[in-house]
Amino acid sequence: MKGKGIQAESDLQCKVKESEIYKYLKGRRYLIVVDDIWGMEAWDHIQRLLPDDNNGSRIILTTRLKNVAAYANSASPIHMLRFLDDQQSWHLFQKKVVGDQDCPVELQEIGEKYVKRCEGLPLSIVTVAGLLSKIDRTPKLWKRIGANDGQLETILLSLSYKHLPRHLRECFLYMAGFPEDYEIRVSELIKLWVAEGFLEGRDESKTLEEVAEDVLEVLVEQSLVLVTSKKSDGKIKRCKLHSVVRDFCSRQAGEEKFLLPIMDYFPNPIVRRHFLPQVLQNHQRVSVSWYDLDLKDSTHSSCTRSIICISQRGYRPKGSIENFKSLQVLHVLRRKDHAFWELGQVFDLIHLTYLASKIPSNIIPSAISKLHNLQTLIIYRSEVSLPDEIWNLEQLRHLIAFSFLPLPDPKDSAKSSLKNFQTLSLATNFVFSSSMVRKFRNIRKLEICYSLEEKFRPNYFDFGSLGLLSRLEKLKLETHCSFQLCPKFYFPRSLKKLELSGWRLPWTYMMVFGRLPSLQVLKLKNYACSGELWKTIEGGFVDLRLLHIDESNLQNWTTESSHFPRLQRLMLHRCLYLSKIAVDIGKIPTLELIEIDDHNRSLLYSATEIKEKRDALEVRLKRF
Repeated sequence: MKGKGIQAESDLQCKVKESEIYKYLKGRRYLIVVDDIWGMEAWDHIQRLLPDDNNGSRIILTTRLKNVAAYANSASPIHMLRFLDDQQSWHLFQKKVVGDQDCPVELQEIGEKYVKRCEGLPLSIVTVAGLLSKIDRTPKLWKRIGANDGQLETILLSLSYKHLPRHLRECFLYMAGFPEDYEIRVSELIKLWVAEGFLEGRDESKTLEEVAEDVLEVLVEQSLVLVTSKKSDGKIKRCKLHSVVRDFCSRQAGEEKFLLPIMDYFPNPIVRRHFLPQVLQNHQRVSVSWYDLDLKDSTHSSCTRSIICISQRGYRPKGSIENFKSLQVLHVLRRKDHAFWELGQVFDLIHLTYLASKIPSNIIPSAISKLHNLQTLIIYRSEVSLPDEIWNLEQLRHLIAFSFLPLPDPKDSAKSSLKNFQTLSLATNFVFSSSMVRKFRNIRKLEICYSLEEKFRPNYFDFGSLGLLSRLEKLKLETHCSFQLCPKFYFPRSLKKLELSGWRLPWTYMMVFGRLPSLQVLKLKNYACSGELWKTIEGGFVDLRLLHIDESNLQNWTTESSHFPRLQRLMLHRCLYLSKIAVDIGKIPTLELIEIDDHNRSLLYSATEIKEKRDALEVRLKRF
């Protein structure tokens, strides 16, 4: 009871102080800066203390979390702090260390090394400068700290890391497995997170892959992950860790025995080979070089479950993984080399859920049926031949290669559909048989290439069964024919992204695509449509955000702003015969970007004229 009384008294004192703050500000005009807010509840609490008398008072809020900034006031603009250049970085560092004075000459060279290491990250610069400002300004001491500055990253990032829930921590620490400055393919990172089991599908309307996309967005908003490129639909395509962040991530992952980046801890390859057997016995997840796994007799582990293998240029042995009997994830970084695994070893790893690698032969043997837990198969090779047994892998989610030879018909395989199957890329001369459609009932991404000679020219392609794939969101249909094809398309209403290449369709086919209610991205490449005139009509493309035409003989495009009511990005590349863009395009209220290539000056001039009437519109020049 005594403890409760003390707590009640403390709460009462807080309320009295809050009341005093509110009374003091009431009726006054104030400017208040609230620094480093971490959550929405904290902002709600502070906001109650600040009276709104509509008298011009202002509040400036800083936070590392974009969602908190948007929550505080969705109507006000959010200023996203960018990385600083060398001059700005040095100015900030110097101001924090010595104020308005100049940095002593004897410390300048050492200080510049510190600043360069921060790579323009303001939070890093301020943290480093803050530490150095509290010690004696002597070159000897500054150098000594520089030789052991792991504490800088810890101080810088520990707060951000500690605020993450467990599954976000796991996803973040996993990125320590990739080398410094390596641009990570988000499509593969997401599949890895899913295969590792970091994510839970709490929302039945979302796949685990969609949950993973949300996780990545959160890590980006918290400034832990850098976006290096985006897809046409605005989603993240590639990302990486800032070097300062990666150092922290690598250290934290090792300390928690979550994942050990072996080359970070043992940079010397001779020392690494000596300690590797012992290290592998104590860590479930490792990232390691290809060279280190070329130890057929001494490298083994019953503990290691996941390997991120960093292939090395100029080193092309057959890797050995036959002694990793518990291995579940094997991801070889996609680089231009010729290293590969012995397939016989791989198919003995019956616990594998994820495999991404180059292979020595384009023929996958029937022994793949032993990998009954396999979810993701990514092969860095073209013209891959799959056996009938591939359709017996009931856990399969993603099947990807540079290209597959025509797939075996699953009519004689297990009758059940692949309920989790989401991705097939890139299939060659795919036939929509009833058994194939039944297997792919839940597929979300499908990429197909048709390679036909003139003598095999059909009157049309029958895509009737395509409409039965009710969850299909992304579709790519490519052909390398030199003649016009007139297929009958039956697209599912769920389609969000459509890419066509080489079909030479009449522009009247656009009416078919325009009726797709969910279509957001339309890419027409390599004479996907052929003809001089495209005349759009009212009521189509109701949700189209991006239109990309690349290589076309289009000369006259007649359209109105209401025909593309939500268009945000228009990209016209290698449209050599199109001299102007309809003025009405500029009246689309959502339009943000027009991108033109550098081979069509008249089209660029037309886009510039449209921009003159729209301040917020960006006109970008694409160089080929």
